[in-house]
Amino acid sequence: MSLPTLSLDPLPPAPPACRTIAFTSGKGGVGKSNLVLNTGLLLARRGRRVAILDGDLGLANLTVLLGQTPRHDLRDVIAGTHSIADIALRGPHGVLVVPAGSGLAELASLGDEAREQLLLQVRDLADTVDFLLIDTGAGLGDTVLGLILAADEAVVVTVPEPTALADAYALMKVVVARYPSYPFHVLVNMVRDSAQGRQVHRSLSEILLRFLGYRPGDAGFVPMDAAVSEGVVQQVPFTIGAPRSRASRCVDALAQRLLGSAPATGAGSRTFWQKMAAGPWRRA
Repeated sequence: MSLPTLSLDPLPPAPPACRTIAFTSGKGGVGKSNLVLNTGLLLARRGRRVAILDGDLGLANLTVLLGQTPRHDLRDVIAGTHSIADIALRGPHGVLVVPAGSGLAELASLGDEAREQLLLQVRDLADTVDFLLIDTGAGLGDTVLGLILAADEAVVVTVPEPTALADAYALMKVVVARYPSYPFHVLVNMVRDSAQGRQVHRSLSEILLRFLGYRPGDAGFVPMDAAVSEGVVQQVPFTIGAPRSRASRCVDALAQRLLGSAPATGAGSRTFWQKMAAGPWRRA
C-alpha cells in the first residue's frame, strides 16, 4: 500500500485571512468528526492558528473525542450569558474547539441586535486564527447546507460503500445544482488500500461529471487503521497517540495540501458568520 510520507518541510506563508473549510458527509458513521479534528491538530502542529466549530448540532462529537466536558455552548452565547471566549475550549497544539450544542439552529430567529452582537464575537475569533474548520452534521438539512455554503469550501467525507457514495453524490448535487462552482473536495475514508481510495474517488468523480458536469477536488484517502478506533476509545486523537500510523500519515498529507494551496474561492469578501446569518441559500 502506497502511503504519503510525513513531512516537516518549510511551509508557505500563512494565508492573510481566515480560511473556512466545512467537513461534511451525506450520511453518518463515515468518520467525519475524527478527520476534521485530526486535520485541525496537524495544521496547528505546523504553527497555524486553528479553531474548530462543532456544527454537528446536538452531538458533541469533538469534545467527546478529546475527552472534554464543556459546561457551556453556543446557546449560552445567544442567551447573552457567556461570550465565545468563555465557551471555547483549548485542545492539543492550541486548537480552539467551539461547542455549538443546538444553538446554531436558533440563529435565524435572532433579532438584529442580538445577531450583530454574536457576529461581532465570532468575527473577533476568526480574526485570531488562520483556519476555521466546521464539523457539520450529516445529510441534507438546512443547517448543514447553510454551514457548507457559509464556508469557503467543503471536504466531503465518504467511505467505499454504495449507500455512503450515493448520499455523498446527493449532497453535492443539491449544492452544485444551484451553485455550480462551489468547491467540493472528496475524501475517501476507511479504504482497504491506496488503489481502492483512488478507484472510489475516480468512480464518484465520473458520475458527477457525467450527470452534473462537475469535477470535485481530491482530498485524498485514509485507510482502515486500528489506531483510529483505539484513539476514540482512549479519547486521544490518533495523530497524537499514533503519529506514524497509516491513518496519521494520510491526514498529514491532507494538512500539507491545505497549507500549500490557496482558498478555492475568495475568502475575504464576506466572513463565515456573515454568510451564515444571511441564510442558508444566500451565498452571494
